[in-house]
Amino acid sequence: MNANEGESLSQVFQKLHNFCWAREWRGYDPYDGLNSPLARVLPGKQARQAWTQLHKRSPINLRALCGIKPQLNSMAVALFAMGSADERLLDVLDSLRTPEGGWGYPFGWQSRAFYAPPNTPNLICTTLAVKAYRRLGRKCDTSFVEGLISESGGERWIRYIPQSETQVHNINLMGAALLGRRDCVEFSVKRQQPDGSWWYGEAENQRWIDNFHTGYNLVALREYEQATRDASFADAAQRGFAYWERVFWLADGSPRYYHNRTYPLDIHCCAQGILTYLAFGDVAKADGVARWALKNMWDERGFFWYQLGRLAINRIQYLRWSQSWMYYALSELLKIRSE
Repeated sequence: MNANEGESLSQVFQKLHNFCWAREWRGYDPYDGLNSPLARVLPGKQARQAWTQLHKRSPINLRALCGIKPQLNSMAVALFAMGSADERLLDVLDSLRTPEGGWGYPFGWQSRAFYAPPNTPNLICTTLAVKAYRRLGRKCDTSFVEGLISESGGERWIRYIPQSETQVHNINLMGAALLGRRDCVEFSVKRQQPDGSWWYGEAENQRWIDNFHTGYNLVALREYEQATRDASFADAAQRGFAYWERVFWLADGSPRYYHNRTYPLDIHCCAQGILTYLAFGDVAKADGVARWALKNMWDERGFFWYQLGRLAINRIQYLRWSQSWMYYALSELLKIRSE
């Protein structure tokens, strides 16, 4: 066991806090490869994707060699703010807000559907930032999110970024929960599969099903119901939860990454697993996921590893993907356990 047998979750959380605080909440990201000066000569989409995947998949951190520096990430700062209840981190979020009124990543990223330059405001970073403001009692304008609502064929959904009409379900549902938009929730619920699952998105090249994006969907449905008192989608949430629990968790507590493939075992799946079980009221199973992560992916230096592969371990400590999500998840678990 990587965490000492007698070490409590609160002690682990404090170590994690100290680790991230000592780095001033800055760090590397699995997707920050395009911040390298070398990336400026990449000729197009496929080259950008390949360069990003090289850094994402390599168990050796090549970033310093390639001129990539640790950065503040608005999503990570929002999660740290919610986990710590430290209002000073809202001031940091203020400094990261884009002129458009939203928040984005400090690196350019090439998805299967679009390319977004550095600091392009997007829905997921903005949603988490607004949640952090609300959690800590500070008002925050949501007009950027409202401006991402699209309509076609009498249906409405919420876009990822202003420049793309791509239909991604976790993005749409998170935005719909934030705004209390029943019509946007309906868009994704209508596209839930008979077994309770969702494709990541509606484009042909977005047809995969994974653990943590499904968890995002489920938590968003619960948050929508709690915010609006509208229980119309409770059945969809329960069917989705039953699918997620059945498909994505092995008997020993290991998190499967895809619905049809187990590896890599990813710490982000653990973090979202804790949050999803808590959203559905199962504290014991949330605690079990946390204990599995401590046993298998915790480093005594005070951080969580990124991924366990079938043959190798990626011990790179990513601030947003790994530490900030586990920080927030453990803080929520500890808060509920204390109650």
